[in-house]
Amino acid sequence: MKLKNLCIHYIDRILYKYYYRKLITKGRKTSISDDNSYPVVCYMASKSEHFFKKFKRNPTYNDVLEHVSEKQGQEYLDIINQNNKLTFTDADWNNFLGNDLYGNPMTFSYEISGRAVDVSPTTLRYAKVLQDIVTLFDAHQFKSVAEIGIGYAGQCRLLTSYLNKIETYSLFDLPEVLALAGKFLGKFGKSITDKVRFVDGTQIDVEGNYDFVISNYAFSELVRDVQDVYLEKVILKSKAGYITWNTLSHDVLDGYSLEELLEKIPGSSTIAEEPLTKENNCIIIWGN
Repeated sequence: MKLKNLCIHYIDRILYKYYYRKLITKGRKTSISDDNSYPVVCYMASKSEHFFKKFKRNPTYNDVLEHVSEKQGQEYLDIINQNNKLTFTDADWNNFLGNDLYGNPMTFSYEISGRAVDVSPTTLRYAKVLQDIVTLFDAHQFKSVAEIGIGYAGQCRLLTSYLNKIETYSLFDLPEVLALAGKFLGKFGKSITDKVRFVDGTQIDVEGNYDFVISNYAFSELVRDVQDVYLEKVILKSKAGYITWNTLSHDVLDGYSLEELLEKIPGSSTIAEEPLTKENNCIIIWGN
């Protein structure tokens, strides 16, 4: 077993170096996470079933995603339980837990509906965001949704499975991330994949009108010229929106400030991020 693990580790290193050399020549820099390492890990997970089985524990992947702590997971769950406008059923929770079937995420035991359940804190965050959306918006009427920055498409799966009127769900991200999302969503059959449109965020060549757009931190981690493209082709074409915003792009990549975005998005305002994961974070909403 030890020899087998060493061989697997060696193969992973060879594959990583191969894909890293292949991707680094593109010279992209669209966002903070477009750093060659993260796209390479996503691409490896999309191509290798062995790597896919454990990608949620990869340290490089965890720098970007799947790093919600056990404590934060409990905070998300507490907020979910305190919301008296929307209560999730056992069937809902069983559906949400489907996100944890793939990628071997770090899970912890939480009390859900009176029973101890092992669940990823990231899945609890996705459930809390879903609850926000259904509480704040007329979400059950959404037919077309866009998501900017998609992770492995865990939020997409929860939204499309919970909101049954969604007909099209457009995922915008790096091509390597889209490949991983396609592999993940493919595990759940055509009921979801038939609704999904994968759009290369490095060269957005589609335009459309959307009922709703969501972005969990990703839009606020893009360089300004890419933010401009998303504003023109997605955000300002969306009737409603929910963008969890942080200061990273503004601080590091000359991205838009919060005040600038509120001026650019008609009817937008902010609500608190709960729980607050970093100082100055907030959620930009409109159309609610």
